[in-house]
This record gives sequence, structure tokens and C-alpha cells, in this order.
Amino acid sequence: MNEESKPVVVPTVVDEPMDFTVIATSPKDMEAGQRSLILWAARKIQSIKAEIAEATEQLVLHQQKKWNTAGWRNQITKHERRAEFYRKVKMALENGYYIVPPFPIDLFTIRVNRKNPVSSGECNYPGHQEQTAQILPAGEGRYVSVDPVETRRTVTNEKGKEVDLYRPDRFSVPDFPFKLVRAEIREATDNAMKLKIFDQLGVLPARRKADPVVCGQILVPNKPNWGPHGTRESITFFIAWWIDTRTL
Repeated sequence: MNEESKPVVVPTVVDEPMDFTVIATSPKDMEAGQRSLILWAARKIQSIKAEIAEATEQLVLHQQKKWNTAGWRNQITKHERRAEFYRKVKMALENGYYIVPPFPIDLFTIRVNRKNPVSSGECNYPGHQEQTAQILPAGEGRYVSVDPVETRRTVTNEKGKEVDLYRPDRFSVPDFPFKLVRAEIREATDNAMKLKIFDQLGVLPARRKADPVVCGQILVPNKPNWGPHGTRESITFFIAWWIDTRTL
């Protein structure tokens, strides 16, 4: 690696030397930074494995003494979720996907292993019960549309007026949000979905533009369900981008 292609690495946390900041000002910087991030993810996984081993040891000691083990069991579960998160991040990096800023994106597919959509009951309007992704290990589950198929029934309300009520019934097959899109973009998106690494996929900007970007997101475990901008906390990866110069 020559000096020109080395990423700028700035330590950020004194007691965690494995963490750093990658600053890229050129494509060569991004390539070098990608290699650094893969090694970083691997070190994270090894560090968490050590934490799991320590917590497991404590769990065994508590079991032997017949003490309450709930705290250590929960701790192991949290560590295992974190380890799987970094495994997915590492897999995405190794498959050539670059991390991009966490822009709000318009989701069109989520990965789930549950059989039926989650329902909060019947709604007066259709399309108001979008589904959310589950945080699953890589390779598990299937991709479905965020919009489930709904059933409708008509009832008479207390005023004697007929109204329609809607309830999620079953998952639907995800559909790419743009009808006129080149085959190369669809293939890149399909390839990303076949890996089953990303918890959800979408496009940005969230409003349709002439030059959208397809992104995959890996959800961060052990965090509040909703973060800034009304979205779940995640790491976003670049999948594909296209632009038609006739629109410029």
C-alpha cells in the first residue's frame, strides 16, 4: 500500500484502541478504509467473544451456588446479539458494500422469519400498518414488502353509517419501487438480498428523484426501537446508484 492510498486513522477512545476514525478524500482512501473496517469488525467480534466467555463463567458459578442467574443470562444474550451485529457488518464489508451516512431512506423490503404480519388491530384507512424488520442472524428469514396484504370488512358504526375497517392479513412479495429501472440495478439489489445480510433495504432520497441510491441497512441491537428522524438505529450500506444525464 503506498502513502497515497492510506486512510487517515484518528484514535477516538483511549481505553478502546480498536476504535478509530477513517477519513476518505478519494476512492483509494475508501478502498484502504474498507480493509481497515473489516479488521476492526473482526477485532470487535473477538472482543465480544471474550466478554461472552467471562459472562458464561459467571453464569456457571451462579448456577453452582444456586444464585439468581437472570442478570448473567441477559448479559450473554446482549453480547451474542452484538457479536452477530458485527458479523453481519463484517460480511457486508467483505462483500464490497461501503458504509454511507445514515440518510433517511424509503424502505421497500424487510427481512423477517415470523409467519404473519404484526397487527395493532383494525384501522379506518388502508396502508397504515407498515411492517418492521426483525433483527435476525445472517442467512435467516426472508424478504417481504413493508406493506402487507390487508383484509377489509364493512361495518355499521354507532351513527348508522357504513365504514370500512382494514387489518393486515399476510405478507406480500417485495417489489422494487421504480418501474423503469435498468436490469443492472435490479440484479445488484437481488444479489444483496440473496446474501441475507441486510435487515432492510430501501432507496434514498426518501422522496422519488431522478438519481436514487439503493441502500441496505443492518439494525443495531440492544438500542431503543426508534432513533433520530423517526427511523430505527442502523448502519447503512451503499448497494447501487444510477443517474440519467438527460435529467440533469
